[in-house]
Amino acid sequence: MTKQTFYDSLLDIRDLEKHLGHDEEQAFVIKKTLRNHAMVAILHVLPKEKHEVFLQEFDKQPGGQHHWQWLREHIKEDVEKIIKKEVAKVKKEILSDIHKS
Repeated sequence: MTKQTFYDSLLDIRDLEKHLGHDEEQAFVIKKTLRNHAMVAILHVLPKEKHEVFLQEFDKQPGGQHHWQWLREHIKEDVEKIIKKEVAKVKKEILSDIHKS
């Protein structure tokens, strides 16, 4: 697995694992997919002029919990709620895809 991100605690895939069996590769791909969607959700609500600073700091320390405070200072909405909503949407889509196959 890649380095932990500060928002990994919001990406719990235990509810999907029962549908995956013990397929670690699929779990890895799903986790990466959720991470990507979470980052896009953050960038969607973060003012564009703050993107570069945020991404540089994130690149230096992806797991740094200090990112939460910085984001709260620059985003009006509840960033955790936004991430959770996006993750729930993507997990639902993944489950739908699993059931189709």
